[in-house]
Amino acid sequence: MNKKMVTMVSVVVIALVMLVGFSSVNNSKTTLNDENLFQGYIEANDVDINTKVPGRISQIKVSEGEIVKKGDPIAVIDAKDIMAKKEGLVALSKAAENGVEAAKAQYQAANGQLDAAEAVLRKAKNGARGETVSKAKAAYDYLKTTYDRLSAVYKKGGVSKSKVDEIETKMNVAYEDYKMAKDGARNEDIIAASGQVTAARAMVAAASSNIAASEDKYAQALAGIKEVETYLTDAAIVSPLSGTVTLLNSSEGEMASTGMNIATITDLKDMWVDIEIDETYLSKFKVGDEVKIKTLAYKDKKIVGKVVRINKKADYAVKKASNENGEFDLVSYGVKIKINNDEELFRPGMTAIVDISK
Repeated sequence: MNKKMVTMVSVVVIALVMLVGFSSVNNSKTTLNDENLFQGYIEANDVDINTKVPGRISQIKVSEGEIVKKGDPIAVIDAKDIMAKKEGLVALSKAAENGVEAAKAQYQAANGQLDAAEAVLRKAKNGARGETVSKAKAAYDYLKTTYDRLSAVYKKGGVSKSKVDEIETKMNVAYEDYKMAKDGARNEDIIAASGQVTAARAMVAAASSNIAASEDKYAQALAGIKEVETYLTDAAIVSPLSGTVTLLNSSEGEMASTGMNIATITDLKDMWVDIEIDETYLSKFKVGDEVKIKTLAYKDKKIVGKVVRINKKADYAVKKASNENGEFDLVSYGVKIKINNDEELFRPGMTAIVDISK
C-alpha cells in the first residue's frame, strides 16, 4: 500500500471514529450501550441588565469578571434633562399649591358674603327681631311725647316754630323705622336682597370650582414629580441579584436605548443541568433522586446532582423507529438537575453527562 493510500485510509478511520463519538451522545440520551447515561448542558441563573431610561451612559461601575451583590451599582445614565424637568415641575407644583390656598381664601370670603346676604334677606322677609321693634317703638314714643309737649309750649309762645318742626321730622323718621321693624321691608327691598343672595351663591360656586381646578393642577404637578423621580431612580442602574459580571456590552459615553443590554450578571452558585429524555426513560427519573454528573472540563471531578423538576408537558416529539410498532412520534421531557458550584468551576453551556446508575 503506497503512502497516499495509507493517508486516505487514516482519514477515513479518523472520520469514522469522530462519527461514532458524535453519535454516542444525542440531545436526549447517550448511545454508549448504557441506558443510564444522558447528555445535557449546564445552565445558570443570569439576568441581562438593561435601562428603562434612554440616554448617554455617564458611568460604568463594574468590569467583566467582577463579583457584585444585589443592589450594587452597575451603570449610570446621564439624567441632566430629567433633573431640569423635575425642577420645572417643582416650581409648577409650588405655584399650583399657592393657587389652591388663594382659591380657598376666595371661597371663605364668598361664603361670608353669602351669609350676610342671606341675613339681610331673612330680615327683609321676616321683619326685625322683637327687641329691635321695641327699641324702634321706644324711640318713636319718646319723640312723639317730646313733640306733643313742645307743641303745647309753642302755642303759649315758649318755643320756636323751627324747634317744633325739627322734632316733628325726627318723630316721623322714627315712626317709619318703627313701622319697617314691625311690618318688614317693602317688596322691592326683598327683591333686592334676593338678588344679593343669588349673586353671593354664584360667587361661592365659582370659588368652589376654582378650588377644584387648582387642586387638580397641584395633583398633576405632584404626579409629574413622582414620575420624574422614578426616572431618576431608574437612571442609576443596579444589579437585581448577586453574582458575577459575565458580560459587559456597553461603555461610558455610549448612547443607551430603552431595553438595551448593558451587562449580564450570572449567579454561578445557582446552577443546574438541563437534559431532555425520551418518554421511554421517564420512569427512571423521580424528583429528589440524586445522580452522578461528569463534565468534559473536569473529568476527574465528582459531582452529585439532585433532580428538582420533571416537566409536566412534553417539550417536543421526534420520529423514531421501533421493531414492534414501526415508526412513531416519541415525545421528550425536560429534566432539571441542581448541582453545587460553590467552587465556581463550572460555566453555563458546559456539556454534562448525567449518570443515573446506582
